[in-house]
Amino acid sequence: MMTFFFDRNVPIALARMLNHYDRQHDTVYLDDRFPKTTADSDWLVEIAKWDPKPVVISGDGRILSNPAERQVLAGLPLSFFVFAEGWCNLAWRERAWKTVKVWPRIVEAANCRRPTVFRVPVTAQKVEQLWLTAEAVRRK
Repeated sequence: MMTFFFDRNVPIALARMLNHYDRQHDTVYLDDRFPKTTADSDWLVEIAKWDPKPVVISGDGRILSNPAERQVLAGLPLSFFVFAEGWCNLAWRERAWKTVKVWPRIVEAANCRRPTVFRVPVTAQKVEQLWLTAEAVRRK
């Protein structure tokens, strides 16, 4: 069993839907554990202390482009999935079915040996491995 931690850039309804769809894994939504004012770098550090380590599911690609947040992420033993640009522009129904379609690929990729950063394209056909989390500072 894995725990998937959803940031608030993923609709809470989507996280709740996946919690009902996939009973083999747990889902936790950011707002269920942290105040709305919590900075990304702060909650990343805190969830990295959990045992077992959760897998981050994010709708916020800015975490990967912000040098300070990338530095924090690079130092943590977390795998990180980001929905590619365009997901947030999808209508709810389309986003929901595409997420369910790609979910088995996300779960499979999350079983990686080393913490890794992945991107989920809008096509929902695959999950793309970007780099090891520890290399986040050197990548763009």
